[in-house]
Amino acid sequence: MSVADQPETDDYGMPTITRLEDAQVVDYYANTFSVMLRAEQTAGKFFMTRSQHFIPIDSPPFHRHTLDDELWIIHSGQFRFWIGGTSLETADVHDVGPGTVVYGPRFVPHTFQVLGDEGDVSVLWTPSVGENYYLHVPKTEKREDFLHPEGLASMGVEIVDRAPV
Repeated sequence: MSVADQPETDDYGMPTITRLEDAQVVDYYANTFSVMLRAEQTAGKFFMTRSQHFIPIDSPPFHRHTLDDELWIIHSGQFRFWIGGTSLETADVHDVGPGTVVYGPRFVPHTFQVLGDEGDVSVLWTPSVGENYYLHVPKTEKREDFLHPEGLASMGVEIVDRAPV
């Protein structure tokens, strides 16, 4: 393919390299995460974060996305995922460790929790509809998803059941 035949980068995003040490660090409830990919870099196709110190109380409630798919990459620690069903009790449970990739398609309820003191996990959403929400959740003592129903609704997230904490 010649240069003249290549599509506009605006349609597909731009080549991007984000080193963890150079990533933007964002407060998110009681934790922080590093922004690895932004919507503006990927033409809205992806938003990706990495939480190196994910702790058990950071677990989200059992929920489903209606506008995006989610993918987790486990770097360290042991995690438990609840996927499918109508509640934590009816979901399939999977315990996974480093090197595992978990894919959660939209409309499938899910949540996850680190099983030890902390874990390291990257999360990728496609498309990047929730980026604005994730970047602007205020710092709190603990995770408080139920305080932000309008933000969750704006990105198509529906809470199905409590968090596994």
